[in-house]
Amino acid sequence: MGDALGIPDARKYDLGRELLKWIAIVTMTVDHIGLLFFPQYPIFRVIGRIAFPLFAYLLVLGTESTRNMRGYFNRLLFFALLSQVPYSLANGVEPWEELNIFFTLSLGLIMIYFIEKNSVAFVIPLAASIIVPVDYGVYGAATVLFFYLLRRNWKTGASLFVLVNLVLLIRDSWYQPFAVLALPLILLCDGGRYPFSGVGEQTRSTLFRKYFFYAYYPLHLMVLWGLKMFIL
Repeated sequence: MGDALGIPDARKYDLGRELLKWIAIVTMTVDHIGLLFFPQYPIFRVIGRIAFPLFAYLLVLGTESTRNMRGYFNRLLFFALLSQVPYSLANGVEPWEELNIFFTLSLGLIMIYFIEKNSVAFVIPLAASIIVPVDYGVYGAATVLFFYLLRRNWKTGASLFVLVNLVLLIRDSWYQPFAVLALPLILLCDGGRYPFSGVGEQTRSTLFRKYFFYAYYPLHLMVLWGLKMFIL
């Protein structure tokens, strides 16, 4: 997802972020395979809980890297609109009954923008996530907020993230709290870099690599939906 996955506008990336992006899309794909083909096996959904926290964290890294917040938002919104039909087909919902993850990330980006401007208007996108039927709802927007805080005080951000997932253990599905499995991966990341040899070195990023992570989301949903229609 491009900048949403922490790719700076300077078209550079570090291998720590690259690793997180690949873990995020692989676990997301596993989650969707389980949703569409193996709903009787919850292990797919458990693994899939890792994906969204990584996307949320990488969105925060992306806001720190981008030179053009408006352009960043426009890209997210464009792919949100492009992904809506594949998302609806894959999830078996009406086109605007539930909005895909790009809309959630877009609200998170607006929230961070207002926070950076020291404006109380940051509560507007947070409140919108309660009213507008975006994927992950207020949990999604709150997760972005927690990881924004984590970048400034890791104990505060991590504690809030763990706490909200424990609340979901009581009020929501039993497997959602497995999202905390993403936290060690996030905490290992310091400024987008992993503290081991060979990771963190800057290298040039191609346009293909940048937009692949945007386009993968609607494309994989269409492929999985097509396979389901063909097989089932």
